Amino acid sequence: MLNVLSADVLNIDHLFLSVPRAVVQQGQRYVEHGQVTIDQVDTHTAQIRVFESPGVAHQVIIRLHNRQIYVGCTCPQRHYWSLCRHRVAALMALRDHLITHPPSLWRAVIGKVVEAQPQRSPVIHHAAIVFSLQRANVGWSIVPYALSDRHVPSEALRDPRALASAIASLNLSREARPIRSRINRISYPSVSAETVNAANMAIVAASSAPYSYAYDQSVAYEPVLALLADQLVYLGDQDDPLQSQVQVRTESASVEMDIRQDDRGTLRIRTLLNIAGERIALDPRDTDILLQKPLWVIIGDLLLPVHNASDATTTLIMHPDLTIPPNEQEEFFERYLLPLAENVPLNGDLLHREEIDVAPTPRVYLSEADGTLRAQLRFAYADYEAPAEKSPLQHIIRRLPGTTTLVRIRRRVEEEAAILRDLGTAAYGLKKVADIGCFELRKAVHPLDFLLHHIPLLIQRGFEIFGEDQMTTARINRNRPQISFRISSGIDWFDLEAIIRFGDLEVPLKEVRRAIRRREKFLKLADGTLGAIPDEWIERYRHLFALGNETDHGVRLAHGHLTLIDQVLADADHAHVDAEFERRRERLRSFDHIPTQPLPLGFRGELRPYQRAAYEWLHFLNEYGFGGCLADDMGTGKTVCTLAFLQSLEERNPDGAASLIVMPRSLLFNWAREAATFTPDLRVYVHHDTDRSDDPALFDRYDLVLTTYSTMLRDIRLLRRYRFRYAILDESQAIKNPLAETSKAARLINAERRLALTGTPVENSALELWSQFAFLNPGLLGNLDYFREAFVTSIEKKQDQETARLLRKVVYPFILRRTKDQVAPELPPRSERLIETDMEPAQRRLYIKQRDYYRALLLGLIDNEGINKARIKVLEGLLRLRQICNHPRLVDASFRGSSGKFELLLETLETLNAEGHKALIFSQFVQMLHLIREALDTRSIRYAYLDGQTHQRQQEVDRFQNDETLPFFLISLKAGGVGLNLTAADYVIHVDPWWNPAVEMQATDRTHRIGQEKPIFVYKLITRNSVEEKILSLQQRKRELVAQLITADASMLKSLTREDVEALFE
Repeated sequence: MLNVLSADVLNIDHLFLSVPRAVVQQGQRYVEHGQVTIDQVDTHTAQIRVFESPGVAHQVIIRLHNRQIYVGCTCPQRHYWSLCRHRVAALMALRDHLITHPPSLWRAVIGKVVEAQPQRSPVIHHAAIVFSLQRANVGWSIVPYALSDRHVPSEALRDPRALASAIASLNLSREARPIRSRINRISYPSVSAETVNAANMAIVAASSAPYSYAYDQSVAYEPVLALLADQLVYLGDQDDPLQSQVQVRTESASVEMDIRQDDRGTLRIRTLLNIAGERIALDPRDTDILLQKPLWVIIGDLLLPVHNASDATTTLIMHPDLTIPPNEQEEFFERYLLPLAENVPLNGDLLHREEIDVAPTPRVYLSEADGTLRAQLRFAYADYEAPAEKSPLQHIIRRLPGTTTLVRIRRRVEEEAAILRDLGTAAYGLKKVADIGCFELRKAVHPLDFLLHHIPLLIQRGFEIFGEDQMTTARINRNRPQISFRISSGIDWFDLEAIIRFGDLEVPLKEVRRAIRRREKFLKLADGTLGAIPDEWIERYRHLFALGNETDHGVRLAHGHLTLIDQVLADADHAHVDAEFERRRERLRSFDHIPTQPLPLGFRGELRPYQRAAYEWLHFLNEYGFGGCLADDMGTGKTVCTLAFLQSLEERNPDGAASLIVMPRSLLFNWAREAATFTPDLRVYVHHDTDRSDDPALFDRYDLVLTTYSTMLRDIRLLRRYRFRYAILDESQAIKNPLAETSKAARLINAERRLALTGTPVENSALELWSQFAFLNPGLLGNLDYFREAFVTSIEKKQDQETARLLRKVVYPFILRRTKDQVAPELPPRSERLIETDMEPAQRRLYIKQRDYYRALLLGLIDNEGINKARIKVLEGLLRLRQICNHPRLVDASFRGSSGKFELLLETLETLNAEGHKALIFSQFVQMLHLIREALDTRSIRYAYLDGQTHQRQQEVDRFQNDETLPFFLISLKAGGVGLNLTAADYVIHVDPWWNPAVEMQATDRTHRIGQEKPIFVYKLITRNSVEEKILSLQQRKRELVAQLITADASMLKSLTREDVEALFE
């Protein structure tokens, strides 16, 4: 393409990219004001003047070369890298000129042809080319020489052998002419392309070699040498370049050493070169070094490379014969033989060899530096060692001590690399440092923890450990501790003594107990060493030691801890118990086979088999002085069973104190009526009305004192002044909060024995179980702080099933729980059905509006103030959404639309009424019950009604039970969920789901209980795509956990996270 100055080539927009805008504007003004004059323009150059002022001009030259624009100016800024304003103006003016006066294409083309110089024909050299190796001022040089056909027979020009013969016979060395410039095959038609390439490379190498002693010839001449194998090469100098022919060999030689001992005992070491099995002796007189790196050596008439050569290799080649007198040979063998063998292959009848090919054994050498524990990795191959290296050799040489036997060891490089890599992982507590094969402890790993736990793991994985006995940080007693227990029995306690040994060293129980309670892993022993407390001991014994009281010789535990002691003894190395403990343990273990107890004569009724078993279990607890929890399902007759038990106690000891029964207010008259029915001989006093006595002596006139939780709380000072035979809590979940005043008051009641009756001993948290047992068997589960840390946190936060199993085992003898399916198979079947409905359009719009409002509000509140600050607002938001699911009128009284669930409910009620069924309708929203009342009144459908404001509760219950024409009973979930017997109903409808399934179950069991003769159908109304579906999910989790008695999941609100809130308000 033509190189012509044109407007297209002059791309000033690109040229101005790096020019300041102000400079471009100044140049533009020069052009606009006519201050630019173009003097000359041709195909490659333009001369332009830019006038700063009249008579003052700067010369600008613009030149095009190889399609690059060069601009010069005579102003003071001509040396600046950026364009000055004069050059900008000149470029703008030239572009405008070239647009209006484009260059002539024909002139440019023809002018280039006319200007071209005619090419001369090349000079032809009929000659051969040979190469001369010559010593230069610095090192050697390789010079190509030409031998003209005037001196060389024509048949020898293309025949290297004939040419070599002619050079020797005709003495043509002085006829050879050096070639100083690059050549080609046109000039030398008789020479091969390979020879031309070699000659040109030699010429380039010679021209690039500076006259400096620091110059490395290898860079220039190494490529040339590789091309000389098929060329004629001679040793010579400038005056006589072809003195002696040299054979160039490209296969690499290796250095070997031959060690022998002569007859006079002198050790002779000779350096040899091995070329493909051919061993060449070296003579310093005809040996020379041509290149150092890589090493090329001239040996006689040979020129060859040496493999893997170093500076030491050069030294050996130049001094190939060494002798060591007898008096210096021991030094050679001890200090030099092995390092020499690792660098150079050795031969000779003086040396013997062995081969080792075994798997490496990793070794860790421990040391301390600056208070830090360090480890170094090495590898053992039989009796020899090798350091850990990044790129180890495949073989190493070792000397058998005191001999001339060399052992060649094959290293398992891949195995070593894997071990080196793995040792620095967290599993071994080490991390790599800068030095290969060296390690330090990880930041989170204590030296004691490393020595006690990671060292045994390393040994288990095949490592050998050295230096542990030199540690000053700690010394470890490697004996596994043994523990022996001795149990002796008191009146209502057990004394536990223990002997702990680490080998021959005995440790006091007090020190072990303190360490385990603090979850410490080490004990300082009498000899200054450290003993490791096994991890399983911490889990196995920490509860035992925390629950008991320390004595001079051991730990004193309550008689209620018998099962815990029994479990600990099962895992001990040795155990000895006294006869009383053994008797108590065996009797407690056999509580499933409690002796039959006769029913009291004054009992007016009949106990079913499972009730009879509970009756006898209560006698069993009474005999041993334990409190217990009768936790059978709701509706299985716990009240009747308890009354029979109390009647039995009264008949066996008529002079005993009265028994106290505390219950919800709704059950007060039910207990009185049941007592009058089944145990009419028991004298019953209801301590509840405003005119109740304030004299505890009054209780002696009665056998049973009935009161409510609220009355108990108000009268606890009065109640605790009397020692009751039994204190019994009905619906004892009322004390599930251990910090509530009601719970604290219950624990203050003065009684010989205690019982709890409940269908749901645990609803949300394991903490509820502690509260129950703090009343039943004080001290059995330790204090509240200990229980929260040891059990609640482990079970609810860490999901520790092992801790949950331990807790179940501790409380197992004191809880009797049977479900209705187990104990009353004669009950008619109960079926549950989930009925889903969609919202009406207006209802859905209101729901989405409220949901989005609370979602944005809560997420912002959580991000700014944390989840704890947002809990109340979370409850408020959930309440509003659940109310809208029922009916929008619960949140907006002016709402005029309908509700999908409400319409479905009314349709269902109309159908049930038409078919003659009786149904219980539960809702937790009293306002929702009011809406249902309005709808039933409009339809002239009769119903009974009960909420927290209903005074004649029993009257409403009797009306529904006895009137077959009364189809429905509207009940507030909290007001009527417990204490009612409503077996007349065969349908139960839950209008809205509650978080806790146990509450719903209690409500359902108002009708599915002993005395029911019809199948029960339970309907749960759920609004699709709403928060109610998430409540169902939570219910299922709680149902699974409560089935195991101890829940391993936290209640909803206390474990709430930001993600939970996002999910609830989706």
